[in-house]
Amino acid sequence: MNDSPVFARCDELVLWVLRATVRYPRPYRAALGRATQEAALALQRGLVAAARRRDRRSALQQADEALHELRLLLRQGRSLTLLSPGQHEHAARLVDEIGRLIGGWRRSLARQGSGDPEGRVDPPMDAS
Repeated sequence: MNDSPVFARCDELVLWVLRATVRYPRPYRAALGRATQEAALALQRGLVAAARRRDRRSALQQADEALHELRLLLRQGRSLTLLSPGQHEHAARLVDEIGRLIGGWRRSLARQGSGDPEGRVDPPMDAS
């Protein structure tokens, strides 16, 4: 699990989000900061569940939904100038890369079909 880029990038993103959102001004920290943190952590939980469960497809779907929510929350943070353009660009690159990795993992599951009775497919090892 730790060898896969999707987990490494997700860990990098979660740590970045946690550090960035604690710097939000107090009026935004409780609502937008907390929601952004929760979305990042839900993404990470979804990926871990996908690596460990039999039903990988639903766990990846949940991770993808959390990623979409995180993308929207980061955009709102940028719109409210809580994140600088550089910070938003860094986060957006990580989010996009994780999205591509999740998409590749989902496609590999779809191609595999019912080859493995437990539906186990390791996460892809690269973003290509």
